[in-house]
Amino acid sequence: MFGPARARLALPSSLAHSPAPQTGRQIDRRAFLHGLAVASSGLVLGGGLTACTSGQSSPTGAGEPRRGGRLRAVVSGASSSDDTLHPFVAGSWGAGIVMKNLFDKLCAYKDDLTVTNRLAESIEPNSDGSLWTVRLRDGVEWHDGKPLSADDLMYSVRYLLDPKSSFTGAKDLAMVDVDGLRKVDRRTVAVPMRRPIADLPSLLAGWYVYVIQDGTTAFDNDHPPVGTGPFRFDRWSPGDRVRLTRNDSYWESGRPYLDELEIIFITKADTRLNALLGGDADVAHELAWAQAAAQERTGRVQVVTSPVGRMQSFNMMVDQKPFTDPHVREALKLAVDRQEIVDTAYSGYADVGNDLYGLGAPLYNDDLPQRRYDPDKAKSLLRKAGKERLTVTLHTSDVTPGMLEAATLYAEQAKRAGITIKLEKSPADSYWSEVWAKKPFAQSGWGNYALDWFYGQTLLSTSDSNETGWRRRDWDKRFFAARATMDPGLRAQRYADLQQELWQDGGYIIHSFVKWIDGAHHKVGGVRGAPPASDGWGSYRDVWLGA
Repeated sequence: MFGPARARLALPSSLAHSPAPQTGRQIDRRAFLHGLAVASSGLVLGGGLTACTSGQSSPTGAGEPRRGGRLRAVVSGASSSDDTLHPFVAGSWGAGIVMKNLFDKLCAYKDDLTVTNRLAESIEPNSDGSLWTVRLRDGVEWHDGKPLSADDLMYSVRYLLDPKSSFTGAKDLAMVDVDGLRKVDRRTVAVPMRRPIADLPSLLAGWYVYVIQDGTTAFDNDHPPVGTGPFRFDRWSPGDRVRLTRNDSYWESGRPYLDELEIIFITKADTRLNALLGGDADVAHELAWAQAAAQERTGRVQVVTSPVGRMQSFNMMVDQKPFTDPHVREALKLAVDRQEIVDTAYSGYADVGNDLYGLGAPLYNDDLPQRRYDPDKAKSLLRKAGKERLTVTLHTSDVTPGMLEAATLYAEQAKRAGITIKLEKSPADSYWSEVWAKKPFAQSGWGNYALDWFYGQTLLSTSDSNETGWRRRDWDKRFFAARATMDPGLRAQRYADLQQELWQDGGYIIHSFVKWIDGAHHKVGGVRGAPPASDGWGSYRDVWLGA
């Protein structure tokens, strides 16, 4: 998230300080659009080579893979007080990249959001999904030379699910019967379920579900993290940077190539780009969209984009007025011009949303009609509800690129439906703690993963991150039934039915799925666009520096 980076997904929980709150009437749309255009063109330094790729390695001057060198990557992170090396807690984008290179998971998402094994050699269910058997890959060593074992896996699951710790990732594996875990042999664990599940791997690939060493509870400079990832821990400066060194015993033969990897936390996208262009960084993650468009035109650096985007939404709490009225919710969904937001706020680096999570993911219901901008119908619905000249307050922030811009456009678009949307802008450093999931109309964004994962995090009556107030016991019951359905065709139909209800009656206005964009010097080889938190995202095991 973005966001509740928790993959809040990973939304960085602490970003730039922003100015005092202001209202939508203080933000003039024409000036805003003009400003975007000027900002974009101001970054254009010349015509020429287009270097953008999606999901593929970009052509570079790095030559063939070679060993050696220290690579510096800049990415947004958490504040010094919030920063952490704990893999079950690290939620910012920067911390996520650190974890990705220190530790490993049993499995991970591929670019198409299906799952591939990592530390797991196999993950197999019994006939009804009530018992899963996980067999670990042979020959994997921890950074201290100890072999990866079933004891490590059992400890990791028990620690993640320990109710005293209240880890966010525990929601992902809440169906696991932790008391029933059983070691079969030194590499195999039997994992019983409290509730059957047909696709456990899609949850084992979640943001926080890393395998840690048996007995580990502390992760800091005094207790250096020991993982199985391609790099070893060297030094951590909270809120500033983490330095890693190559793991010469990494289980993927020949990887990684780099001697050292330095991950530097920089909040502002402009500053990250300047660090890249000025030679103070080799890779800049999470470029702003206007910046990316300009850099594509100049060809000064490689620009790579993710093949699928992250969900961006306006969130109505369906249990708070006026959003308790389904006519009001429908009217507000019809009052947003999604294509204009994609074209303007995100410079075209996004796909239009349809008020459903998981665009491009398995089980996504793409048979539903695309909801379109229809201010006349929105007016009609509001008349029917007795809510003509509706006024609502949308809470926003510049906590992540594009959020404030999307809210500003939406406020202007809604005027044609007779709706006044007042914008209440909150400081970036307190948005996630004081506004998100607390105010009845706010914004968020989430990484795009399996529907199972997102529903468990946000849409069950018991979900900690239930940001739309969606609490329907019948929907919960049908979700658990769908999740446990082993027949693929029947399972797909049940998920389609769940999504039909969310599309029709839910509190999400999902307007866009924006691409993750990275920039890199041409001397950097192996850089590729990948969905956030997927196997390829933020991984430096295949990256090298040219001569």
